Amino acid sequence: MENSTENTNPVYKDKNYGQYRELLFTYDEKGNFQKSVGYHGESDRVVLQQAWDLFSERIEEARQKVLAGKASPIVYYMEKILADPMSLSMMAGVSLLKIKLHCRPVFFKRLSDKTMAKYAEAFNITIDQLKKVE
Repeated sequence: MENSTENTNPVYKDKNYGQYRELLFTYDEKGNFQKSVGYHGESDRVVLQQAWDLFSERIEEARQKVLAGKASPIVYYMEKILADPMSLSMMAGVSLLKIKLHCRPVFFKRLSDKTMAKYAEAFNITIDQLKKVE
């Protein structure tokens, strides 16, 4: 198998998707499982592109809400890591009700350093990064 990072699969016209591989499980002639590595087909590429485009739109919408003062940076970073309030609650150790409140700018400004640190750790960023949006 070639160690080159360049994909030789002619299906890909966009170089960003040429390197995504998937592990395929198939049966051989004897009925045993066989592992092989393959590249996503054109239909998979289109679906993946549409999904990432949707995620990018949602992240940008959240960013605009934060910049307009309609939401706290928690909303932006939650979208950025593809999390919902329930999963953020489990990651940060903060109750779901508090997360919903902290998504509002008024309550976010009142957060203690301890709570900010929990959110920053969950998002894998610093507290300073959490207080502002890129």
